[in-house]
Amino acid sequence: MIHIKTDKIAVITAASGGIPFDVIPAIDIENGSCVRLFQGEIGTETTYYENPVDAFRHWMSLGAKIVHVVDLDAATGKGDNRAVIKAVVAAAGRQVKVQVGGGIRTPEIAGAYAALGVWRLVIGTAAVKKPALVKQLSAKYGPERIVVALDQRNETVQVKGWTEDSGQGIYDMGRLMEENGAGTILLSSIEADGAFTGPDLKATGKMVQAVGIPVLAAGGTRNLEDIQQLREIGASGVVIGKALYEGRIDLASALHFNVV
Repeated sequence: MIHIKTDKIAVITAASGGIPFDVIPAIDIENGSCVRLFQGEIGTETTYYENPVDAFRHWMSLGAKIVHVVDLDAATGKGDNRAVIKAVVAAAGRQVKVQVGGGIRTPEIAGAYAALGVWRLVIGTAAVKKPALVKQLSAKYGPERIVVALDQRNETVQVKGWTEDSGQGIYDMGRLMEENGAGTILLSSIEADGAFTGPDLKATGKMVQAVGIPVLAAGGTRNLEDIQQLREIGASGVVIGKALYEGRIDLASALHFNVV
């Protein structure tokens, strides 16, 4: 594990000019358990918590203010873990904001999550295939509650749980999502996911320049220096999974990068 001294983080924070930035732990749910996949490949699961609520409470105890929850079964059409997500949101109360993605394909599903108290709705495949859905949800809930997840391989958008190449470029898609009312872009690098190779700084930086809305990065983050670099290129936050579960990044230390 690599540590950056708190005084160095303070210098970084001051240099940022107070630009908003969030470090966000990820909780991926499959068959009711908290798991991580390697590059999104089914069959590469490692189970970290049998009960995702326990994972959530762990990250909350370390100071997490936002948690990113993904229903892997809903994303691939194998079912859903909505009851588990409901329990996570209930555990969060008003202390932690919960954003949820995976299988949100209709206004009805989005409405069900909103009714549970989910803070932000993360739309992936459905946004790419039906941009009008983004516009509809943005009009109803406000842009600040709509995140569009763009999962990329070689700067091309992948859909259906990373199993299908849409053939569409990520930057044009990012601009289209912004035009349709998305409040945030979540840009995931599939090849970096779980590989500890570092985030895709090039693609993230280009997306920051391509759109006028916040860009969250995901995939490949392995240490505090990676988080620093993402801040320096203008990302508004980072979603971190395996590096936290494997103990490569200490969440309490990483949260020093947060700026509200």
